[in-house]
Amino acid sequence: MNIEIDYHLHRASVDIAKGFRQFQKADASLNTGEIDRAVNHLSKGLDYFTTAEDHIAKAEDDAYNEAGEKIVKGNRELEKSIDAYAKGNVDDAQIDYDKAVDNYDKALDLIGVSE
Repeated sequence: MNIEIDYHLHRASVDIAKGFRQFQKADASLNTGEIDRAVNHLSKGLDYFTTAEDHIAKAEDDAYNEAGEKIVKGNRELEKSIDAYAKGNVDDAQIDYDKAVDNYDKALDLIGVSE
């Protein structure tokens, strides 16, 4: 997987954990009757979840962009395979075909489509 995708998913996980921690603090504040403090913690928690959502959206964009690149590479390899086959180079055609399928599989993996 792409390092930028991993980064955004990691950041989203961290922000979600921080958001939950703020909700726990809000709960503790409510139990002691500190309403203003609880509201402050809830607001901070919501901000963390909003940031996490942004990171997830960026990871999704990165995954779809990388998948698109893999599809383009697969298409190029498939064209090479067709050309090689048309020229009678069956072994080369098979190698290029296998590369094309590998790129298509990687694209599907990136966008979460499995068999």
